[in-house]
Amino acid sequence: MNTKHAFSLGVTHISKDPGSTLSFDLVGYIDDLKVGSSYVGRNTEIEVSGIAEAVHGGILISGHIVTSWGGECRRCLEDASGRIDVSVRELFERQDKDSGPSLDTDTYRYVGEVLDLRDMVKDQVLLELPIAPLCKTECRGLCVHCGVNLNQAQCDCELSIRDPRWNVLDALLDKDR
Repeated sequence: MNTKHAFSLGVTHISKDPGSTLSFDLVGYIDDLKVGSSYVGRNTEIEVSGIAEAVHGGILISGHIVTSWGGECRRCLEDASGRIDVSVRELFERQDKDSGPSLDTDTYRYVGEVLDLRDMVKDQVLLELPIAPLCKTECRGLCVHCGVNLNQAQCDCELSIRDPRWNVLDALLDKDR
C-alpha cells in the first residue's frame, strides 16, 4: 500500500458542480500519533470513510475515522488499549497555487483537484487519544506501599498507614474529644 497517498482523494468530478457527492473508503498509516502514554502503532491501520460534497467555496468532508490505540494504564502500568471511532465534518477550502499560506486555521486547504485528508485524520485521532488511559474502568491500580498490582493479587499492607505529618492534627482532634 502506498502510504504517501493513502489519504488522498481525487475530487475532479465533483469540484465544479456544487451539490454533487463522492463516497470514499480509505485505509492508511500515520507515524508518530502519540498523546501522553497513548499511541496509535506505526503499523496500525486507520480507516477513513464518508462522503465528499462540493459546496460553495470548497469540499465538505463528512464521515468516520476508525482505528485502535495502545498505551500504559495510568493506575496499574499494564497494557491498555481501545478503539477510536470518531465522526468528522470538515470543510476543505480551495486555495490558489499562487497564494501564500493562509492565516485562517479553522478550515483545511487544498490546491488542484486532490484533497489530502492526512492532516485532518491526524488531528482527529490525536484529539481522541486518551491522555491518561485505563486498562479497564474498574482498575484497582498498584498498592502505594508495596507496589503489588491489586488487579492480580491482594497485599497485606495496612490501609490505615498515614503520613506522619498529619500526627499534629490528629493530636488536636483527639484533644477535642
